[in-house]
Amino acid sequence: MRFVLPLAFALAALPVMAQELVGPRLGAASNFGQGWDADMLDAAQALGVRDLRDGVYWRDVEQDGARRYDTFRTAYPALLEARGMGMSLTVNNGHPDYDGGVTPHTPEGVAGFADHAAALVRRYPAIDAVEVGNEMNSATFTSGPMRAADLAGRAVFYTRLLAATRAAVTEVRPDLRILGGAAHSVPLAWFRALSDAGAPAHMDAVVIHPYTTPPEHFGRQVALLRGVPGFADMPIEVTEFGDEDAATAPATLIKYHCKMALAGVTRAVWYPLNPRGDGLAPLIGADDEVTAVGRAFALADRHLAGRTVRDVSPDPFTHACLYGDRALVIWGEPRALSVADGIEVLGPDGESVEDPALDRVRPLVLLAEDPPVIGETVTLGPQDTVADSFHQFAYPGQDGDGFRRFTRIGGEEAPFALRGGQQANGVPWTPYLGSPRDGMLRMDGVFLLPSGDGNAPGEVVHEHVVAEALRGALDIHLAPPERTTDGVVAQVTLNGEEIDRRVVTAAADYALGPLDLAQGDVLRIIVGPGHSARGDATRYRFTLRRAPAP
Repeated sequence: MRFVLPLAFALAALPVMAQELVGPRLGAASNFGQGWDADMLDAAQALGVRDLRDGVYWRDVEQDGARRYDTFRTAYPALLEARGMGMSLTVNNGHPDYDGGVTPHTPEGVAGFADHAAALVRRYPAIDAVEVGNEMNSATFTSGPMRAADLAGRAVFYTRLLAATRAAVTEVRPDLRILGGAAHSVPLAWFRALSDAGAPAHMDAVVIHPYTTPPEHFGRQVALLRGVPGFADMPIEVTEFGDEDAATAPATLIKYHCKMALAGVTRAVWYPLNPRGDGLAPLIGADDEVTAVGRAFALADRHLAGRTVRDVSPDPFTHACLYGDRALVIWGEPRALSVADGIEVLGPDGESVEDPALDRVRPLVLLAEDPPVIGETVTLGPQDTVADSFHQFAYPGQDGDGFRRFTRIGGEEAPFALRGGQQANGVPWTPYLGSPRDGMLRMDGVFLLPSGDGNAPGEVVHEHVVAEALRGALDIHLAPPERTTDGVVAQVTLNGEEIDRRVVTAAADYALGPLDLAQGDVLRIIVGPGHSARGDATRYRFTLRRAPAP
């Protein structure tokens, strides 16, 4: 399905709602509906978790035609209110007595699914929202005819479940939020299919799980989502986000909280609360002890969630959110940072930082009684970055990109076109740039995929036109995967003259320079296939800096 983006929405970097931006409230994805653990509930309460995302399974409740709530897995929501906790209820799975146990699709199955949700919200006042479906654009959580359908057909099946559940639940509890969309990643083709099926009319907020989006690119993808009819001003809840690397998980949580706040997200749920066996870093370990990302959760919940937020980024290569008047989250291209007396500098895990400096990966959290102001009480070293392919990545119609990105097929140049994501098999589930001539040739802000072969290459070109004369250095990162057949060919030209060419078969970081660049000089980085493009989906990053003085 081709998605045509209205220009007005493409230009928007933030949600179009005229509202004050507020740090999203935080929740945690628990699994008490799958296995009761009283100690884990105690640990969650001690950490300060007040909002859970969980389920009570239909097959556990409805047996022999009667509903029973006589096990901890079916009765645990009754324990939450006394602890000052609430939950959103996720309803997703089928029941063996309806439609053979697959995702409900007949009128009887859909009605039974909706009635189950209504019975739960009637019984448990701690449930404050119902999330219909989980990652329904994937095959993982669907079955039967819904899984077998194409994307448009799947959206129709899903909309029937959504509409019936909304009707049944709101008849019992009109105040409850109905969360719909049920999307893994940010696939515009799925949202377009939902729009065509009429789904937005049956939800109060749209759900996304942006596992495949870096925090720095989240706002630009949300801006594209806002261009889909029905979602222009729909509240967004991120009911799962997480990180497989326990070492970087605290940074992921803090950076994402900042970027979700600026994109208008109202609720952000870390996945998971406790270990699930899927490798994602939990807030609380198997020993019921708080992990590093659990400490990040507590830090964000105390100082960031619920506070007004402003984007105070001083340049395209530094990301900064000011929460209220006492907390600043900041990260970006490496440079010195110093603070005035009275400002506490913490890492994303809440630990004190004695010698702070900006970093691409690890954000800093600055706390003060008075607003920490960049350029006044917060001093940054000189910014030597001129252009960066990651920080400045933009989709067609969005401004701020430091590079012109285009294709070269058999020597002929052509622009990329926006592809919405999940519009065909084997493509990313997030917006990306694709070639109208060659379905394989594509890229986004993290990866690029050349096509063809050495005789007729389909190449990805990044072009930077120098705005003012400088002595520069070009940092190049290329990381073809292990499955690449023979690597990629990377060429750098200056005003059409080749200054570097090499074959890259494994992760490589190298620098070119110093380069004496005059105003108007044209610098190009061209990446193409070797003898074959098989397995060439390559992670990349190109950064032009001012070279140190000799």
